[in-house]
Amino acid sequence: MKDWVSELRKDNAELNEKLVEKQDELEKARQEFLEDIRTRDAEILKLKQLLDEKAEKNNSAATGFPCLAPEAVLENSTPLSPKRKTPFSHGKQLECSRRHTRISGNRTTEIRSAHMLSLLLQSLVRMKISVNDGTEIFSVSVSHEASGYSFILTWLETSDEWSYKLSSLGTLERIAVDWMRQDIRFSMKMCRMFFERISSIITKG
Repeated sequence: MKDWVSELRKDNAELNEKLVEKQDELEKARQEFLEDIRTRDAEILKLKQLLDEKAEKNNSAATGFPCLAPEAVLENSTPLSPKRKTPFSHGKQLECSRRHTRISGNRTTEIRSAHMLSLLLQSLVRMKISVNDGTEIFSVSVSHEASGYSFILTWLETSDEWSYKLSSLGTLERIAVDWMRQDIRFSMKMCRMFFERISSIITKG
């Protein structure tokens, strides 16, 4: 009987050690994931600054002309409806350097910049992003092709919030948390935390 109890205690101790090891591995992976996000943020900021500096040089000859705020185009190059306000144009005008469009009306640079913005955002959140052009309200479709998980983010101008609505959980059905299944709202400041939590769940899947 004593031998049996001793064996149980030994097995329990070994299981506890393995549990601690797994917890340490999980914490290490979480820290590495957060560090990767911080590194990507820094790289994107640096690239954006370089693009802005280049745009200022290209547009230096166009001083004296009014600069209009651009409509955000993430994936397709079709201009958004002028009636539709985006979180980027709401309440303020962006500096001329962000438009990257010459006064001559040549749209080549603008389209290239929109494509680069799309690639930057997709590399940051690791998901495909496309603008929904069918409505006056600004919204984007976000999808993770490997898992089939997809949702729609709509910008609510009156409350300055994003509205999240699930389209499909795909293969994440088993591990998805409750809030992923619900219609929720969050502020612009919460965007980073929102995508961090989604990325952590996608990684588990």
